[in-house]
Amino acid sequence: MQIRVAILDQDQNYQNRVLVALREKFSKKLQVFPCNSTEDVLSVIEAHEVKVFAINKMINYDISQIPEECAIVYLSELKSVKEEDGTPVVCKYQKVKNIAGELYNIGKNYDKLLAEKKEAERKAEEERLEAERKAEEERLEAERKAEEERRKAEEERLEAERKAEEERLEAERKAAEEEQKRLEEERKAEEERIREKRRTPDVYAFISAGNSEGSTTTGISLAIANADDNTNILYLDFKQFSTMRRFFDVSRTDVPFSDILTKAANGELTKEDLEKAIITDMKFGFDFINNEDCAFELVMYLENGFKKLYETIGELENYDIIIVNLESAISKINFSVLDVAKKVIFVGSGLPDSNKNIERNIEIIKKYDEVNDCSYIEKTNILYNRFVNRNCSVLHLSGVNVIGEINVIKEKTEQRVLDTMSKMAIFGQIVE
Repeated sequence: MQIRVAILDQDQNYQNRVLVALREKFSKKLQVFPCNSTEDVLSVIEAHEVKVFAINKMINYDISQIPEECAIVYLSELKSVKEEDGTPVVCKYQKVKNIAGELYNIGKNYDKLLAEKKEAERKAEEERLEAERKAEEERLEAERKAEEERRKAEEERLEAERKAEEERLEAERKAAEEEQKRLEEERKAEEERIREKRRTPDVYAFISAGNSEGSTTTGISLAIANADDNTNILYLDFKQFSTMRRFFDVSRTDVPFSDILTKAANGELTKEDLEKAIITDMKFGFDFINNEDCAFELVMYLENGFKKLYETIGELENYDIIIVNLESAISKINFSVLDVAKKVIFVGSGLPDSNKNIERNIEIIKKYDEVNDCSYIEKTNILYNRFVNRNCSVLHLSGVNVIGEINVIKEKTEQRVLDTMSKMAIFGQIVE
């Protein structure tokens, strides 16, 4: 096996001598080629496919340019140095035989060394790549775990928000249910309160001090002024000679009041009977019962039947207020009404005869209170109608309240009188 060697030394005499010696004595093992300068190193190596390039260590040359298949050897003047920076070192001042032997051995073993080097580099590269792969895997795993933790944290946050929202909605739902329940209970309680109150509706009784004093007009005006969606009113006229046709449409009476009074007196009156006799006046906004053609029954049956009539009205649970127009003269029926009335209102003009009649009626009530140990006088009020200051006077009686005075209303029709009167503030102050 012949190894091709290229030599470059700054000492040309040495280079020539060693070249001649190697060619003469070791031509079978070595084929030696001189390099004249650093510029022709690569051309010599490539032209002769040099296996070993020997260069003096003192020459400034970039050995990284040397092909990988060519071994590099440093020529040195020192015997003690065998390797420098991983490159073999051959002492130039030794026997040619030894120089030839070292160059031959280096060339002979270079393929193996190169293979080992490449294998080592390959392994190193593999290890590097494996390390990079592992590092990348670890990075990706760390990122995956971080992403998983982030996603888990996000899921936990969203789950917490969802639960919080569910709890909030559930709390709102429960609160709404509780509020609905409370409102329903309030509604039921209010309905029950209204029903309970309507089982004993408030009664406001009007009594004229004399004929044409205005108890009918003032009673109807009170009903008009207070009837609304929350206040149901029933108007009853107990005067024997009815004037209701002047104010109401009485053509729709299904059951005459006479039948109602008769059944009430006999204790046979039912809610169904009473409902058939009640008429709703859409113009005024309250209910009434037509009392035409029942003067006999008013005289004969009202005294005994009023209590049953009042109780049956209460059973309807429909009315908050009953307004009753009574006869001027005090009778037992007046006291039956006074017994359940919230207020009894004497309507007078303030003229001497009118005031005298009121005083007489109030004396009867006071006497009744003394005999029966009651206090109906506390319910007694006076309302002056058609009051003219120069001719009229106001009574000041112990225990009797004066509601106020209404002057003469100059209107052409009863309807206009009612419209004007019902708008007066005084009628909004009577009902408690």
